[in-house]
Amino acid sequence: MQEIRLPQLGKAMAQATIGCLKIGLNHTVGRGQVLCELETDKALLELESSAAGMVKHIFCAEGQTLPIHTPLFVIAAANETVSPDFLEKLQKEFVLCCQSVQLNAPVETAYAGIAVQADGDEPWLSEIRPATGPVHTVRESPRPAPQICNGSFLNGKKVPLTRRQRIVADKMLASKQRIPCFYLHIRVDVTDLDELLSRLNKASKEKYSHNDFIMLALARGMKQYPIMTGQLGKDCIVLSPTIGIGLVIAAENGAVAPVVRDVGSKTLKQISASCRDLRERTQANQLTVDDLVGGCITVSNLGGIGIDSFIPIVIPGQCSILGAGRIFESPVPSGRGDILIRKMMNLNLSVDHRVANGADAAQFLDFVKKQLERPAELAGQAG
Repeated sequence: MQEIRLPQLGKAMAQATIGCLKIGLNHTVGRGQVLCELETDKALLELESSAAGMVKHIFCAEGQTLPIHTPLFVIAAANETVSPDFLEKLQKEFVLCCQSVQLNAPVETAYAGIAVQADGDEPWLSEIRPATGPVHTVRESPRPAPQICNGSFLNGKKVPLTRRQRIVADKMLASKQRIPCFYLHIRVDVTDLDELLSRLNKASKEKYSHNDFIMLALARGMKQYPIMTGQLGKDCIVLSPTIGIGLVIAAENGAVAPVVRDVGSKTLKQISASCRDLRERTQANQLTVDDLVGGCITVSNLGGIGIDSFIPIVIPGQCSILGAGRIFESPVPSGRGDILIRKMMNLNLSVDHRVANGADAAQFLDFVKKQLERPAELAGQAG
């Protein structure tokens, strides 16, 4: 006999909503068979059975939101009798779990030593699909996402929202309603950075990108100005013990921003490898829930599709987000009476004013600019 409880599918997960039940009472199930769907504000998941046998009892119902470790099912051999006292004990525990969600929502959880709200601490959230063990896997939504650019949608037609789009809409609405932001713009001379990237990529099998250097510069900046790692607590600003940086990546059904861990202690090569790993796993739908939490700041780079400048929206639970535009040539006075043609990039920083003030954020962004304009020194600092 085995009881199946709601597993914690990531460090930041505190609860989930029961979706479609895939089995019924007295059904025979095999090990690894899907028992039900689970929904969090982070992902759509499937709960797999960790035992083979017959479903002797089902505590949960579709639509119920429950905390982790809540008893959901009891599975036993077909000829095995389950004690009524045992079921009654689990039923009482189940009722208490239901009540705890109602009384304490939103549930508070902890990640990396920082107290955060479970309903507002995640980056651009997505249906994701890694295999994470015998108890559960994370899978993408069965709903097909509308392909807006493929010509199949016409003026006057209604485009259904996917779950991902609804999640992103809710998060971005919450950000605009609850986070008072200010915005800073700076222009960076990336001529030397472009030249260094070209040399590095010719000399190495590893292919570096502008984002690798931007992340490295941001990490150096947050070490210099640690307030930029902060989150607003109940009566204080809590600074992160490590520097996690999100990277917005285009996926088949929309954008997602997984987090590169502990960027402050990584070399340029390690940052590049981490970004490459996240991009590959994003495209293969193999991100985990934990890949989406723990960021202090996120980088969104639209330069590759020709955007000069844009103002990104701060992700709830992070202090800021940086928007990077395309690289363009611009005339720049040399200071010797002549004009040089230099490669420039626009950076826009959106900042939560509850955490950082204008002076701190401005000095931080200026520091990042100067780091990017001395790329050889920056890469040398990173080893």
